[in-house]
Amino acid sequence: MCVVGAGAAGLTVAHELERLGHRAVVLESAGDIAGKAASAEVDGHVYDLGAHICTMRYVEVAALLDELGLESEPITPIHVHDLHGGRIVPSDPAFFQRGSMERYLSVRREEFPDLGRPGLAHSAAVLARPAGEWLREHGLTSMAGTLGPGYSSCGYGFLTGDLPALYFLKYAEMAGVSEGGRWVRGHPVLFTVKGGLGLLWRRVAERLTDVRTGVRVDSIERGPEGVTVRVRPGETRREGGSGEEQDTAAGGAPGAAEGASGPARDAGPEEIVADDLVLTVALDRVLPLLDATEDERDLASRVRTIDYRTVLCRASDLPPEGFYILPSTAEEAAGGRCVAYHSRYAGQDVYTCYCYGGGLGPAALVEVLRGDLAQVGGVLREVLRVEPWAYMPHFGGEDLAAGIYDRVEALQGRNRTYQVGSLPAFELLESNIAYARDIVHRFFIPS
Repeated sequence: MCVVGAGAAGLTVAHELERLGHRAVVLESAGDIAGKAASAEVDGHVYDLGAHICTMRYVEVAALLDELGLESEPITPIHVHDLHGGRIVPSDPAFFQRGSMERYLSVRREEFPDLGRPGLAHSAAVLARPAGEWLREHGLTSMAGTLGPGYSSCGYGFLTGDLPALYFLKYAEMAGVSEGGRWVRGHPVLFTVKGGLGLLWRRVAERLTDVRTGVRVDSIERGPEGVTVRVRPGETRREGGSGEEQDTAAGGAPGAAEGASGPARDAGPEEIVADDLVLTVALDRVLPLLDATEDERDLASRVRTIDYRTVLCRASDLPPEGFYILPSTAEEAAGGRCVAYHSRYAGQDVYTCYCYGGGLGPAALVEVLRGDLAQVGGVLREVLRVEPWAYMPHFGGEDLAAGIYDRVEALQGRNRTYQVGSLPAFELLESNIAYARDIVHRFFIPS
């Protein structure tokens, strides 16, 4: 198997495949693994750049921690920081106090009982209408007040736009608003990975046979006999399950993973021939490399993403130790507004800020962030890192109603190709892991 992408979905697929006796070659264009679940170290402390908060529904994450012998820890408290009033306010509890949750669970049982299962196809058509419209129709506007700020702060857009209800309700499901299903045992109700989520994925990668970072894929060709992936030289390889890495570029490749060891060697152009292909990035991003079918091209043309960014920075005069949501409107976010900031450690001036990009360049985004932090009394001192994401690949409501996710599922296995990742699974860590495992167990269990 050739797996394109070494984020949570790709590493999960490879882990499951090798557990079942297959061999996986994982190719990653970035200089390190983990994608949106990566971490960065500053002053001896680890900061998660994307995924961080795990709920009691994160059973797959908890199982991986237990398997790998890693520890969880409680998250810092979550607060709402009124951007206009400049004060900390309690989150809106109305959804849990007025019988709304019981009403929602009744609708869920009748209309989309499979929402908690891996993937989105099972519930997409019935939840194709805009989220705000769907909530009003079902008398559940209190759900928007209670869960909407968290949803928007995580980069999923706003409930006043045309985003289908499917995505908001999948988020609510994984936040714990459901009944039945499996629940995490032995970990805090809201937890994260001690040492950072990046540590979890490094441990997974160390168990795999062949994970290569810094790889540039030139082309992918699929045929009756197999898949040929052509890559350029300059890979960094993590081989043999030892966790050691070798820089394979002559003289060393930029972006090579930290801790690379071993002599440099010129790998030269390479063809990787595999039986099957797993794509973990959305079709629109991989399309230029792929001998795509007409159906794949059509699906790729319908993918939408959200411009969402993580800014790791030093700041002063902000509240410590907490995840602070800054409620914003879609109109405000269009200008590149900060929607949340996170202080993970006591006594540290490093903050992780989450912003809608609004199409702004890095310098302009930083200036908007400076103003947003000033509005709540903070001072932006230094920007350490800006991570732009083509976030939350998704489809519009008309496409959902027309069965586009059924089309995605129907493509699984065609042309020796399988798709995992956020487009078919939803942009949440647990959703990605669960769907990746589901694909492996549906298609690759030895007979």
